Amino acid sequence: MFEYVHHVAYVVGDMDDAVRVLHDTFELELSDRRVIEGQTSFEMAAFRCGPTFIEVLRPIHHPALQQFLDEHGPGLHHVAFAMKDLPKGIEELREKGVFAGQPFVAPTGWKIAYLDLEKSGLDLFQSHYHGDHLAGAE
Repeated sequence: MFEYVHHVAYVVGDMDDAVRVLHDTFELELSDRRVIEGQTSFEMAAFRCGPTFIEVLRPIHHPALQQFLDEHGPGLHHVAFAMKDLPKGIEELREKGVFAGQPFVAPTGWKIAYLDLEKSGLDLFQSHYHGDHLAGAE
């Protein structure tokens, strides 16, 4: 069902420092860096690590990301698992009692759907960060 980890997202307060660490220290190649504006705004940077992206998010005007940063400090925000056929995978998960939202295209351009592990009774995988996602495999 899951093909690989599509992306791992971190929330930071200092994007330049995060980019420096991921590029200079861990030698990851920056594949995208931009400000995304809409109802909420944030800066994002993405690095390739094999088939997986390391996504870094810095809130500009994004209350949920800012609240996460205020409460937890910089760190892991979510993990997204890749599925080749996202709608079919969501349906299969729902049949197994997993709460999965409708897929949509995120501001990053990735097709994603949210999982609610708490509602699904999957406490083993529950965390105190934002939560997990599904993402369309390329």
